[in-house]
Amino acid sequence: MRLPRLPQDLAMMVNSYMKERGSLKVQCLLSDQEFSNIVTTGGHAVVNIEMVSKDAYGPFTHCTYSVSYEGTNGGLYSLQQGDRVLLFSGERGGFFDNVMRIVKRLRPRVIAPFTESTKIRSILAEFEGNAGVLLKHKKSVKKRTAGTMPKTALEWDLTAGDRKYKSIDDAFKSAAKNDLVIDSLRAFADENGGLDITVSRKGLITIHRGNIEVVYSNILRPIIDNGMEQRRRFSHRSRNERPDRDPKPLLVKYKKGVFAADQSRKKFCELIGSYTHCNYVVVHAGNPHIYISILDRTDNSSIAVRSVGNDALAIIPQIRTSEASLLRLTAFLASSFYEGVISEYEE
Repeated sequence: MRLPRLPQDLAMMVNSYMKERGSLKVQCLLSDQEFSNIVTTGGHAVVNIEMVSKDAYGPFTHCTYSVSYEGTNGGLYSLQQGDRVLLFSGERGGFFDNVMRIVKRLRPRVIAPFTESTKIRSILAEFEGNAGVLLKHKKSVKKRTAGTMPKTALEWDLTAGDRKYKSIDDAFKSAAKNDLVIDSLRAFADENGGLDITVSRKGLITIHRGNIEVVYSNILRPIIDNGMEQRRRFSHRSRNERPDRDPKPLLVKYKKGVFAADQSRKKFCELIGSYTHCNYVVVHAGNPHIYISILDRTDNSSIAVRSVGNDALAIIPQIRTSEASLLRLTAFLASSFYEGVISEYEE
């Protein structure tokens, strides 16, 4: 299926804004209904949002908002298509981050699309092939979390003398070699005026240089589609929504045997204890598997978690399990345990 492109006049307008204001940050975060709720709620909270204009551009609706936050004013732009909303801000500094932080606080159930680092690599590799360029990296944030001891390495790959920038492929290989994942990566092409962007696993794209239409079609849109596909995967899994009442588990597959040792199973159980708004019972945690029953007090959802071999987890919805509770749990595991690939569980 051909990826839709931003209308040319809108792309030119946003590019012009970028040149005037600096780097442009883009995030697919909210559905259009959720965003409308934010605008309404924000008007009565610490963030004041006033819509300035709303115009149709082909399949998109382009909205401009005037935002004030703690005495700071700025512009917030959105492109809406169906249940997807892209938010734009050209402000330098922390204004955009502050606004998004408030948005997340007002709507705690909203979770940005999460994308495995390997998926980011494949999207960037496909762009390299289609555009005929070699992407190199200036900065990468590498992350590993195990139990309650997160480890993060920040790497700046600056030229010095004969030393040259490394390819993004080298960055991913280096991370894998050291048992890390790329949490965010700044990649650029050498050609004059070429691409220069930062991509993160949370679905946040910062455009430092380059044409937004190219970035949207080849990088941001695939990440959005992946995030929306992941969100749809969590729908209608509660057993009371199924005629046969049979469970419909998810499988989280890890690259290595994270449950092979007794100590690692113990650490995982301790980690679940730090999961916010959670009551849990460890049914079994010895050899050869883990079995934990979780109650999410946020909406009283219940979920069973069982290890599958040494390198996977089955996330098993119970009689009442909401989509939001499954999203919260898997996002917690991805950020606080190890990165895993989510798929359907097949016995």
